[in-house]
Amino acid sequence: MRILVISDTHIPARGKELPGKVREAADCADLILHAGDLVSEQIAHNLQEAAPLHAVVGNMDPDSIQKLFPRRREMDCDGLRIGMMHGDILPRGGPQMDRSALEQFPQADVIVLGHTHVPKIRCVDGVWVFNPGSCTDPRDGSPRTYGWIDIKQSKPHMSILQIK
Repeated sequence: MRILVISDTHIPARGKELPGKVREAADCADLILHAGDLVSEQIAHNLQEAAPLHAVVGNMDPDSIQKLFPRRREMDCDGLRIGMMHGDILPRGGPQMDRSALEQFPQADVIVLGHTHVPKIRCVDGVWVFNPGSCTDPRDGSPRTYGWIDIKQSKPHMSILQIK
């Protein structure tokens, strides 16, 4: 199973549309995860045309998005337990954010977060914490990024790709 992971697209406020690389990736995905701050319903519809979309609400999402998606979700993907939330209610960045995420999803194998706009893959107590960064609005010197979770034999293989 191949899962495209994106977050913090902030369209149309900080980007007019998804970058071409992300649109191409969506067409190759079995599933798309969006970790919040979509901002536009149109982005959700565009992504759903490419592959099934599981998204969560971020702190910048309007009521129309809040009606479509939950604040947090847990799912089983090909034998892997994935927890996802935007991350705005967690302590910002670093080990405290990771530990708080683990408390939110004690059964997860992988936790997908957004909010910081900074890409990260880190294993904490045997659980992967994955933030794909932002493909439209990077922060703290990060490049524009998106991520993949490839599941093989119920094990995650994660990567973050830079958009040049």
